[in-house]
Amino acid sequence: MSFFAAEVGRVEVIGDRSGDPTNDGGGCEVSSQDHGPIFMVSPINALLEGLYETPLTLFELAKHGDFGIGTFNDLDGEMLRVDGVTYQLDLDGQAHQPPLHTGTPFAAVCKFKPYASEPLAALSGHVALEAHLDQCLLSRNMMFAIRVDARFSWVRTRSVPKTHNYTPLVEATALQKVTDFKNISGTMVGFYTPAFMPSINVPGYHFHFISQDRLHGGHLFDFELIEGQVSLQLCSQLVLNLPMTTDYLGAEFLRDARADIEKAFRAPGVESSG
Repeated sequence: MSFFAAEVGRVEVIGDRSGDPTNDGGGCEVSSQDHGPIFMVSPINALLEGLYETPLTLFELAKHGDFGIGTFNDLDGEMLRVDGVTYQLDLDGQAHQPPLHTGTPFAAVCKFKPYASEPLAALSGHVALEAHLDQCLLSRNMMFAIRVDARFSWVRTRSVPKTHNYTPLVEATALQKVTDFKNISGTMVGFYTPAFMPSINVPGYHFHFISQDRLHGGHLFDFELIEGQVSLQLCSQLVLNLPMTTDYLGAEFLRDARADIEKAFRAPGVESSG
């Protein structure tokens, strides 16, 4: 058993065990006090419908976490937040630091405090990584923040062009631009979301990537990992902001969220394990 799996196995549900003779005081206890919630700007179904504008800014978002992913108003690039810095990953795979007054219609962030980390050996793509992570999750009914720092033979990312409000996301991503990077080191930032939450967030694993020099990246499609390290945080709470905008208040949300997510977020031929 790996160190990471052993640590996951030692996590205990918080409760009154004062009378339990098997309680030796050990274990890696996880409580809501230890690990803050995931904050979301809006539910994913709003993005799927093409609602790409909210007044919530990066300045406000930063108050809720130093780690996360999302997008910007009018789908103007992929968002990645790591080590307290927010990056805008544009259509050409270039990374920039946008001004704090920039708005976001969709993002998920948390204060990243991993409870365990372990080295990663060579892995070929999403399927292999997700199979590894599946063995590490405390429960598939919880949310997790996941960071992978690694060297890669290659990485494939995408971004979408700036898009008018009300354009369904599956139509916007049909115009996506895919970029390949070779012999690159960098960081994967993402989340695992339970399968029963498709109207709130992307079910299963969802990652964005940024290079070690913080100059390139995008929504992660696929990769060949040489070696690295994975860190994982359990998130047992979700704070979901519901936008007080005319568009959101009047929306009917008739689209099939699960079907649209598979089209808009998954690489061709790659299915979610969520």
